[in-house]
Amino acid sequence: MDRETEQEENEVRNDTEREVSNEEDIAPAAVHGHEGVPTEVGASDQDGETSESMKPTEEALAEETPSSEPEENSVKELTTSPDLDVEMNEVNEQPASHEESVVFEMNSNDDDGPPNREDVSYQEHMRLLQELREERDKASQRSIQLQTKLAEYFRKRSGDDVQLERELPVSEQLREYEKHMSILSDLKLQISTESEAAQQQEEELSFQAKGKLDKVENEWRTLMALKQDIAVTVLSRRLGKQAAQAKVESILAAEQLRQDELIKLRLKHIKLRIKIHRLEAELRDREEHARDPLQLQFEQLQAERLEKKKHAEKQSEESLKMQKKISGSLELLSNIKEKLFWCQMDVHAKQEQLAAVEATVARKRDLLTRTKQARNSLQRDNQRLKERRGLLGNRVLLRDFEDTVDASDHLEEQLENLKGRQAEIVFSCSRWRKKLGTT
Repeated sequence: MDRETEQEENEVRNDTEREVSNEEDIAPAAVHGHEGVPTEVGASDQDGETSESMKPTEEALAEETPSSEPEENSVKELTTSPDLDVEMNEVNEQPASHEESVVFEMNSNDDDGPPNREDVSYQEHMRLLQELREERDKASQRSIQLQTKLAEYFRKRSGDDVQLERELPVSEQLREYEKHMSILSDLKLQISTESEAAQQQEEELSFQAKGKLDKVENEWRTLMALKQDIAVTVLSRRLGKQAAQAKVESILAAEQLRQDELIKLRLKHIKLRIKIHRLEAELRDREEHARDPLQLQFEQLQAERLEKKKHAEKQSEESLKMQKKISGSLELLSNIKEKLFWCQMDVHAKQEQLAAVEATVARKRDLLTRTKQARNSLQRDNQRLKERRGLLGNRVLLRDFEDTVDASDHLEEQLENLKGRQAEIVFSCSRWRKKLGTT
């Protein structure tokens, strides 16, 4: 294990020396103008490779915290922490990103201007050289800081880590080695698949862009031909066909030049916007990395305090709303209680009236029963008296009896009259008989 730690230290030392040498090679490569652009990109790529080679040691540096974590895990995490890889890559790629931004600016200037390389002035080359030198100085200072931190880290933890590594068995070390190698192979496979997918996507997008560009150019040519035909037909009536055609061609040529200038300006605007976004992102990253942890903690606490304040204000507003609702509910409840009290009083009065009415009804019911009994007795007495009186009180029978008596009296009178007449007739008959007998 001591040999492995020595080998790791030697690799770190070689990587840092290679990084410094690559950074020193940036400045002379930039003096040759456009020929220095690929070398700058290559240097940035080499910086990326050296940063990738330094990932295990830089992760070990980033893992040096005051917490009392197990040192055995810290040794394993030197090669398996992707978050720290990303952070150290961002640190190592800062100079390269600025160099790429400078190269992008050079390329954008070349695209916007005429294609001749002689137009690039000496002052621009010197300015680019000065910027690259400043970036080289910054990168070298950063490398020196990282080397000092690495030295302090290995000086502080070399003894303990070696002691812990000595205590680990060989089988466990082999398992850890196989595990890390499998992770590394998986990452390489993932990188290769992602690069292939990105390349395929780039080819598809370039093919689509080419197709759209051809379509736009064809439509533009069709539009220009249509414009030319219409303008020639309109102007040929006044100027003649040849003069109108020459004038229209000059106008269309000027319009084409203006369109080309507009396209260049739009491309320049897009590139500048991309550059501005990238520079803003770099500035944000630098500000985030340059901030003091106490300042970050203070800002976090300030943000938490503001959130708590907003939450407290929200809760106070909700409590005020609830208090208003409670007060309104209490008022409504008091009104309901008052109405209920008056309703109970009214019900009590109605119950008293009902009791009085029920007593009156009971008394009158008793009186009614007694009255009915008296009525029944009177009815029985009347019936008995009716049975005793005979025709008295029966006007119909009395009238019929009177009529019958009157009729019988009348008949008796008639009978007496008839008897008297019969006697007279008999007397007269007997007298006539006597007369007849005498004669």
